[in-house]
Amino acid sequence: MGALVLVRNHEGAVLMVKPTYKHADSQLGWQLPGGNVHAGELLVEAAARELQEETGLTSALVDLLVVDQIQVSEDGKSAEGYNFVFDGGELSRSKALEVAVPPEAASELSAVRWVHLGQLHEHAFPYQEARVRAAVKAAGSQARLSPLFHGKPTATTG
Repeated sequence: MGALVLVRNHEGAVLMVKPTYKHADSQLGWQLPGGNVHAGELLVEAAARELQEETGLTSALVDLLVVDQIQVSEDGKSAEGYNFVFDGGELSRSKALEVAVPPEAASELSAVRWVHLGQLHEHAFPYQEARVRAAVKAAGSQARLSPLFHGKPTATTG
């Protein structure tokens, strides 16, 4: 399972990260901050941890925007699974300008970038673009899900 976070800036651009371990030689391959959920970890905790590890940001994560079922990768390196996208909110202009790959994440990520929706196709693979667009649409429409653990709401504080 993957836990991802949609973060937007004051202009509506989406925060994307570029992994070093896959598609490094491609213009495409940018994705939302996030990663694998550890055993015993709540989805929302994994999303908050990954966001902090990859961008240095801390954010109150309350709303689950979309769930994206992923099939086995063509190369067989990734199993079928699910990616859960949480709403990381909107950053002010000054806060957005400060976002960078933390030194401890430099081996995993080469860069962070704010990508406008009209430019998503230039940075993300089609399935990633579709995921981002669905999450942005859900965030704008208030069509959100509440993540639960054994029937109880879960959330993080920023």
